[in-house]
Amino acid sequence: MSQFRLRGYRQWWTFAAILILVVMAAVPISVVVHHVFDNAVGRTTVAKVADGTERTVYWREYPSVAGIDPQQILEGPTPQQGYDAGQTVIAEIKAALSEEFQLEWAPMADTRGGSPFHRPIENGYGGESLLTIVNGPESQSTSVPQTWEEKQRAISIIGDVTRRYGFEAPAIDGLESWSAEDRIRDLGGLTPDKQVIVSGVALGRAGQWLSFKFQDLSRDTNGIFEERLRPPEGSQWQMNTLALSYGANGLLAAEDRNEFKSRLEPFQGLTQPEPLER
Repeated sequence: MSQFRLRGYRQWWTFAAILILVVMAAVPISVVVHHVFDNAVGRTTVAKVADGTERTVYWREYPSVAGIDPQQILEGPTPQQGYDAGQTVIAEIKAALSEEFQLEWAPMADTRGGSPFHRPIENGYGGESLLTIVNGPESQSTSVPQTWEEKQRAISIIGDVTRRYGFEAPAIDGLESWSAEDRIRDLGGLTPDKQVIVSGVALGRAGQWLSFKFQDLSRDTNGIFEERLRPPEGSQWQMNTLALSYGANGLLAAEDRNEFKSRLEPFQGLTQPEPLER
């Protein structure tokens, strides 16, 4: 009788241990399943129809891109128009900077026939957008304004031009989330006036942007950046430079306009959700 009871207790404890392990394993498995399902289905919104019924809207079918106003897209330029206008803006900025600082500009780097237009692109919700990303070539000066006051004056000149084309005032990239170690390692200093690399952007409508970057090796106190940034022999890339480039996070081609408007209809009046984590 005692042997039977002992075997019963052992069987019960074995079962309990297995049950605990199953429950513990189920927690991460459920998280994984939820993550897979979330990314497969994407973001959804339950919206009310005029007759009072409800419908589920799947944002993976959204034709635009998360974070961009689709009305601005419809009112904005085509990819080619945006690219052409962006090059005009850069040409005016270069002329103004050359007059102020006697800058000269290197020939454009060889892009080996690469196109500035890229598609298809993701919409941020697990599907494909109808928009086209634009990444124009980078213009680089052969020298760089060195004092912090000169760099600030250059940024002001950039802003004078970009504002005429509907861009916001240029701003230096925010580094609030960067640690002191990261700033020193990647940029060369804790504050812009001490950094080897200072970059920023002027934002335009419909996801357009104009970026600028100062690369000033006179701030490289230990020679690390001079070695790190040295271009290959024969390259047109400059060591000390003020670089400018235009791009857009997604512009609408004329031939996609009707399909864009049709696919946009179910999302009219809805608040864009947060994009999916990648």
